[in-house]
Amino acid sequence: MPAKPSKTHQPRPVAAERRGYVRYKRTLDTFWQFLGLPPRDLTAGQVVDLSVSGVGLMLDRTFPEGTSLVLRLPTARSGWASHLVRVKHCRPAAGGRYVVGCQFVRPLTPEQLIAHLE
Repeated sequence: MPAKPSKTHQPRPVAAERRGYVRYKRTLDTFWQFLGLPPRDLTAGQVVDLSVSGVGLMLDRTFPEGTSLVLRLPTARSGWASHLVRVKHCRPAAGGRYVVGCQFVRPLTPEQLIAHLE
């Protein structure tokens, strides 16, 4: 008779998604600046995905983990909204650009998320 599987050893999915929120693929123009700099020091970038808790960016420079940035995202009806984010990871991409994963300091509300996705 085959042995019963142990309750303490359960198989885990191979490539499980560990994010707590749905990430929406999105291409949006954005602007960013280092926290504490004047608004005239905005630099252009591009959003590649967005969720309640974080944002993926395509930028032309690298950032150390933990860097705080002010991110300006377009909304469907009220212009631009500013959000404070912290860099979680940064990896090289094609064309001398970088994929920068950031976490919102204050997660987006469902209404804010919808406004950025419309």
